[in-house]
Amino acid sequence: MNSQNLLNDRSTTIDGTPVGTPDYPVRTGRLALRPVRAGDLDAIHGHRSLPEVARYLPHEPHTREATRQTLERMIAGEALAEPGDWLDLAVETGTGQVVGEVLLKRDGRAPRTGEVGFAFHPDVHGTGIPTEAVTAALDLAFDTFGWHRVFGVCVVQNTASAALMRRVGMRLEAVARDDVHRKGAWRSTAQFAVLAAEWRRGRPRPADEKAVDALTSAFYAAFTRSGAGPVDLDPVRAVLAPDAVIERVAEDGSVHRMDVDAFLAPREALLNGPELTDFTEVEVAATTLVADGRATRSGQYFKWGLRDGVPFSAWGRKTFRFGTASGAWLIESFTWTDEPETGSGD
Repeated sequence: MNSQNLLNDRSTTIDGTPVGTPDYPVRTGRLALRPVRAGDLDAIHGHRSLPEVARYLPHEPHTREATRQTLERMIAGEALAEPGDWLDLAVETGTGQVVGEVLLKRDGRAPRTGEVGFAFHPDVHGTGIPTEAVTAALDLAFDTFGWHRVFGVCVVQNTASAALMRRVGMRLEAVARDDVHRKGAWRSTAQFAVLAAEWRRGRPRPADEKAVDALTSAFYAAFTRSGAGPVDLDPVRAVLAPDAVIERVAEDGSVHRMDVDAFLAPREALLNGPELTDFTEVEVAATTLVADGRATRSGQYFKWGLRDGVPFSAWGRKTFRFGTASGAWLIESFTWTDEPETGSGD
């Protein structure tokens, strides 16, 4: 964001409410952000009405009337004058097409604290546009409104939103289990946040820590099954040392130790069989320690899917140990334990 987008009147009230108006549109390399207006109804409804967009939002896919009413509320509160007001910024491409929204919400409980939210048309997923737009909105929150802290919340199944918040530099602060009741089921949520000081200086991460992150992500991603499609666990084998030691801790405390083949074979059969479908397992929180060519990563994970057509889910913990004896980082051992499954898979 360039300096011309600063507030016309730089002052704020004692509770952090902005005074004045940003110089819209806020421009990035490819995009322009400005408050939504009544004429955006068709474009905003174009994504808010889609089941895949509403899947993890509090509401069902919008009717046109619901979108119209939402726009009216957003437009009325765009000055952020009252606690709980949302500033809803339309995201325009260079051709003037509105492809999504980024929202900043004033938090009435803590001065100079706010929340970021976003929704985009699936056509721009994977293009970098969502990341570019959310980055610009956070620039606005910190450099124009003078906020001290911005947080974002998503249900743990919403891995795309979690990944976006990580990409823009927000850190995972907490996972709250079954803390919201949404669409007939209890949902667990993950909260991410970034401080103004962190945003301005950036947070460099060592290459070894990034390598451990990449191995862990590859491990979990390999176990995803969409529908009844085939699953190849070779990516798991690729990140495991050939002589890796794997241990499962049962509920009674007993330990079942296995080698790589004994671990992979039954899981590959299960993931490619008729019983288990639409399966996902994601790491939702983790702590990594790296020193002298060794690393330990302890994390909590969540998995869900359909077994014989019945939804299920479960939490668990894994502790990975990494080494570089072969010249590259590999998982040398890991231990895991699962909690009992429940019937609320999604």
